[in-house]
Amino acid sequence: MRFFLVILIFFTTISINAQSFDGNISKEIKNSIENHLKSRDALLVQNLYVNTGYTPLWINNNKKMQELLYALKDPLFNYKEKDLGQKEIEKLLFILDNNEIDNKVALYARLDAALSSSFIRLVKFISQGDVDWELVQKKIQSLRSSENIYGDWEITPNDFPDQKTMAQAVFNGDIYGYLNSLLPLDDRYRSLIEIYKKYRHMQPFAEIPYSHDILQVGSNSSRVMLLKKRLQDLGDYPAHIAIDKNFDSTLYNAVLRYQKRYNIEQTGKVDNVTNYYLNQPLSAHLQSIVTNLDKTKIYQKRLSEERIEINIPSYSFKYFKNNRLALSTNAVVGRIDRPTPIFNDFLEYLVLNPTWTVTDNLIKKDLIGVLRENPNYLTENNIRVFSNNDEISIAPGELDIYENSSVKVPYRFVQDPGDFNALGRVKFIFPNPYDVYLHDTDNKELFGRRYRVYSSGCMRMQKPIEFATMLLEDHTDGKYNASSIQEILDSNKTTTIKLSTAIPINILYFTVHEDNELVYFDYDIYMYDLIIQESTEDNRKEYFKAPKQRMIRVEKNAKTDNNPAP
Repeated sequence: MRFFLVILIFFTTISINAQSFDGNISKEIKNSIENHLKSRDALLVQNLYVNTGYTPLWINNNKKMQELLYALKDPLFNYKEKDLGQKEIEKLLFILDNNEIDNKVALYARLDAALSSSFIRLVKFISQGDVDWELVQKKIQSLRSSENIYGDWEITPNDFPDQKTMAQAVFNGDIYGYLNSLLPLDDRYRSLIEIYKKYRHMQPFAEIPYSHDILQVGSNSSRVMLLKKRLQDLGDYPAHIAIDKNFDSTLYNAVLRYQKRYNIEQTGKVDNVTNYYLNQPLSAHLQSIVTNLDKTKIYQKRLSEERIEINIPSYSFKYFKNNRLALSTNAVVGRIDRPTPIFNDFLEYLVLNPTWTVTDNLIKKDLIGVLRENPNYLTENNIRVFSNNDEISIAPGELDIYENSSVKVPYRFVQDPGDFNALGRVKFIFPNPYDVYLHDTDNKELFGRRYRVYSSGCMRMQKPIEFATMLLEDHTDGKYNASSIQEILDSNKTTTIKLSTAIPINILYFTVHEDNELVYFDYDIYMYDLIIQESTEDNRKEYFKAPKQRMIRVEKNAKTDNNPAP
């Protein structure tokens, strides 16, 4: 507030006229950069003036300067409310306003350079953020030794924007237009900003006391009043309805809506689990929103108009055509100890009636143990064993020597195609170094679970045939339709079909998102949000220590299906 008060006084009492400066202003700007800029970005500031001939960029244009000063406070650009040099600018404005210096040319030059420095720092924050992504990757890799978790996230931080384009925008006075052009992952970013603004203006949450009494329809207590107030603030309970002590049907629906947004079992009742979520502080919500805004910085302006998005924390699959949602369904992703890698690629072909070859790591981690308990497992699941190209039989215990060995198992275990196949009736291939893919499944019951973390890294989708039909009808030059696809499926013959156009696939990790005007907060299932939060400029920790307790029920559920599965 004080910052803008000083600015207001400055704009109303001082009119800066560029004509009043002599030729020394350019020299003074150079001196200011050399002697007063302590920012790490001094070279970028210098390049900005080189590209504009060392002419004053701000002090001769009040409108342009005011636009920058407002941008520095605008949460659209500076949602962390970082000091990007505003205090230095305020100090210089105060000195000028009070006539406390004789050499005003030098001071105006210093102010111009300070404004340019703040502009550069703002541009850098918008386009690159303040997360050390190299440190994030280092911490994810460290989980291999500390937690036996082999996760991967391909992170490519954005480069600083083209400096000549930036200089031209400043010279022309198009400050807001230029800054808007830098916003990463534009639609998602703007949605998160609106969510941030909404939560930033909320009052801190009052705690709802825990109790052995479950709040449900018919309950009458002061806890109900606190519950209604909380859900009203969050937008789940209607704002126009007066708050009282009665748990009625309107509150029941509000609780259901809240539970849906937090992926809590939807009962319409408030037990201690739901009470725990309700008591998470406002600061935790704001931190989640900010962390998700930080994640946009590793993406470009927008994703492809036709694309696949698989968001790990929401266990969701979305297919977009012409930037419109064409298909949305549930997904199953990697277990917390076998996380799905986060990366971008291109879906190139699909396989109908696929076989499944058990990978070497799954033979060692899962199959050997399963065979020890059930020697008939291979026969029961139509899995054949090959040595080179010859089908063979193996004796019980024959594989035990490979269980903890680095030596590759010399046999191939191949499951025949069919409804019983672990890959279901179709798999979608985007060649990648992690050997993961998208596929159908024989275990469709898992799509009804809330925490769908059951795979060994691959992603399973709930509507694979519908998706395959959409792809083949649009991307095989008219060779396939629903009828011909069904004929292939009925034949049980393994058929590989290459798409005429590769489809971008984006595996994402966003824990806050908006869908149908509801704001969802998803659980940080792989701890990546926590890692990012501890890798920022203002909260940097060199090493990551995983929490001792990570949703015990999720861990147990993730390991209930011990059969080998991709």
